[in-house]
Amino acid sequence: MLNIKTVKNPLVTDETKDGFCFRSTCSESLNIKKLALEMTDWNSSFTEADYLGMLSVLGKIVVKHLAEGYNIELPFGIVRANVTGTCENIQDGFTLGTGNNILGFLFNANEETRKYVQDNLVYKQLPPDITGEARLYRITVLNDDASESKNLSVSAGKVLRLHGHNLRFDIEDDAQGIFMENENTNTRISVYNRRGTNVVDVPIPAGLAAGNYNVSIITKPGNTYFTATIDSEVTVS
Repeated sequence: MLNIKTVKNPLVTDETKDGFCFRSTCSESLNIKKLALEMTDWNSSFTEADYLGMLSVLGKIVVKHLAEGYNIELPFGIVRANVTGTCENIQDGFTLGTGNNILGFLFNANEETRKYVQDNLVYKQLPPDITGEARLYRITVLNDDASESKNLSVSAGKVLRLHGHNLRFDIEDDAQGIFMENENTNTRISVYNRRGTNVVDVPIPAGLAAGNYNVSIITKPGNTYFTATIDSEVTVS
C-alpha cells in the first residue's frame, strides 16, 4: 500500500498557490525470495529454486548492460542509467564521483503497466504533520560532570534533560510546560535550567512525592495546544 502524506512544498513560499504537495512511501516490500514465491504460485511447473535462478541471471544481465549504457526493456517498462552534474566550462568533461557528478537510474513504466497500476492502485491518506508540533525523543539525567545517564532513578534537585523537537513553550501560560504525572498527581514544573527548542533541562522539584512518573510537554505553537509524550518512566525517590 502507498501511504500518502501532505507536506509543505519547499519550492513555494505562498501557501495560497499550491503551498503543499503530496509525498508517498510504501508500507511493504517484496524481496527476491518473496518475488520467487509469488511467481511459483502463478500456476507454473517451475519451482521456487528455478525462479530464484532465473532472477539471478536476469539481475546479472540487466546490471551488465546498464553499465554499458543500454536502455533495457523489461516486461513492465524500460530502465536505464542516467548521470547528472554541473561544470564551469563547456570544455570540462564529466567525471563520475567528482563534485556533483553523480550516477542515477531512470525507470519508465510501459503503457500496460501504467494503466493497470492506475486502475488498481491501493493507497491510504495519512494525516499531515502539524507545523510546530512538539516531539519528545529521549530523556536522560545529568550527572555532576554534565555527562548524561540513561538511569532515570532520581531525587530532588537532580536534573532531567529532555531531547526533542519544537519544545519551546510559553511559561506564562499555566496550560503549557513540562508535566510529571502518575496516578496520584500531575505536577507542572515551574523551574528550568534550560528551555531550548530541542533540549530542556528540568530540576526535580523539592517536595515531589516518591513514585514513578510519566513526563510530557504541552506547547501551543499556534491556536492549538499539542501534547508530546514519551514511553520512558522516571522514578523519583
